[in-house]
Amino acid sequence: MIGLRLAGLVAMGAGLAGCDSKPNNDAASVMQTVPVVVNSAPPENIAAPVSQPKNLKNNRFPVSRETQAPPKAPPVKAQPQPDYRAIGTEPFWAVTVRGTVATLERPDQGPMQFAVARASEKRTIRYIGDGFAMTISQGPCSDGMSDALWSDRVAVAFADGVLKGCGGERDTGDSPPV
Repeated sequence: MIGLRLAGLVAMGAGLAGCDSKPNNDAASVMQTVPVVVNSAPPENIAAPVSQPKNLKNNRFPVSRETQAPPKAPPVKAQPQPDYRAIGTEPFWAVTVRGTVATLERPDQGPMQFAVARASEKRTIRYIGDGFAMTISQGPCSDGMSDALWSDRVAVAFADGVLKGCGGERDTGDSPPV
């Protein structure tokens, strides 16, 4: 181990043997060994600043599809508001009336549509059709699943039985009391 250290010191000493021990600080020797380039003139081939971007869309420079703006989507047609909507739970169901068509929807079956006519009395509205009758009575109704109150109580009679639920305006309780 001592032999390796000694060999390293000898090698370092041999590398330094060619160095001059006197410092050489005169200006002539420094200028000969260190090239200094000073050029105060600006380069001739600098491009002028571009004020307007160039249009690259031509035959020589096609614009890829990825850089083009996507086409605008067609406007979404708003569904007309239903004339009336009712919902129920246990089992879940919903009835939407638009014009003379009542649509009954249940998660376990496809939608069923019925042609209906509207009949109204003092505090009751009925939508009646072949194999379908929906009676709407004015008064508060809770759907049993949320804290919301609905303006109407609803009963729907059709071939599979009678469904009871709520409809009309929904009051979520978020608005301040009047």
